[in-house]
Amino acid sequence: MAAASVAYRGFVAATDAMYRSGGRNVTALSRYASGVMLKAELVEAERFRGYKWHSVGSLQVMWIKPLSIGKPNASGQIDNLILSACVDSSKAGAVDSKGKSVRLPGTPNQTVDEMRMRHVQGTWKADFAQSRKPATC
Repeated sequence: MAAASVAYRGFVAATDAMYRSGGRNVTALSRYASGVMLKAELVEAERFRGYKWHSVGSLQVMWIKPLSIGKPNASGQIDNLILSACVDSSKAGAVDSKGKSVRLPGTPNQTVDEMRMRHVQGTWKADFAQSRKPATC
């Protein structure tokens, strides 16, 4: 569980770096994401490049808790689990090439993610967002 939490924090940091770079810095994404999440973040990177957006500030993971732990695989190892995490974006936001905010009105400052984490080739990775809901953490 601890290693999956560290990997989730790495995933958030990698997506944050990608957004701050305007979608150009995607190198760390594959280190912390796989499957649907990796594809989704690469699409977001393309969107940021296309619109010439970038983010300012940083996301902050407030807490992480396990929601469910998968059953051991044939070799007795747990290779998937679902984490719940509160992410605060109050000090981060996307801006256009002129520095104008592109954050939609009503966008929440905090969300609770339920993220499926998978143990892939010896490394925990964010694999699928089960849900992302506005919350107060």
